[in-house]
Amino acid sequence: MILNRKLSTVFLITMVLFVFVIGTAQTNKDGHEIETSHENASGEAGIFETVVSGLFFYTPEHDNVDLATEIHVTYWVTHTWAFGVGYTLIFEEENRIGHELAALTSTKPWPFLTVNFGPSFTLPNSEEDFAVSGYVEGEFNITIGKLHGGPVIGTLVGEEFTLFGGLHLAHEF
Repeated sequence: MILNRKLSTVFLITMVLFVFVIGTAQTNKDGHEIETSHENASGEAGIFETVVSGLFFYTPEHDNVDLATEIHVTYWVTHTWAFGVGYTLIFEEENRIGHELAALTSTKPWPFLTVNFGPSFTLPNSEEDFAVSGYVEGEFNITIGKLHGGPVIGTLVGEEFTLFGGLHLAHEF
C-alpha cells in the first residue's frame, strides 16, 4: 500500500510538471507570450465550454470498475487556458452513488488535446467520508464546428488511486 501511494504521488507530480512545462514553453526569452496556432476548437478566447463524458472508473486496490458520468463547465480565458468546475456522478456497487466535485484548470497544448487538472473533492455518503484527490485528465479532440468529442483518460490520486477512461462530447458557446 505504501508503494502504491508513493507511485501515485510520483505520477501526480510528473503530470503537473508536464502540464506546467507545456504551458510555459510558449513564452520567449523575454517572458512574452508567443502567438501560436494552439487554440480551442473555435479559436476564440472568452468563451464557455460544456463537456459531458461517459466513463469507467477502475480502482486497482479493490479491483473494482464503476460507471460514471461527468460534466465540466469551463471558461476559456485565452486560446490555451481555461478555468472551471467539474461534477462526476459515480454509479457504485450495491446501488450507491458517489459524487465528486473538481476545481479545474484546463490547457490546450495542441489542438487535438485538452488537459484538465486540479483538486477533486469526494462528497460524503453512507460509505465514504469527505476526501481530497489530485485530478488529471486528457481529452483527445476531434472537432466539428463548435462541437468536439473523443476519448478521455485520467486519474484521481488521493487515499486511493483511481484510473478512468471513456468518451466525451463538448460544445463551445
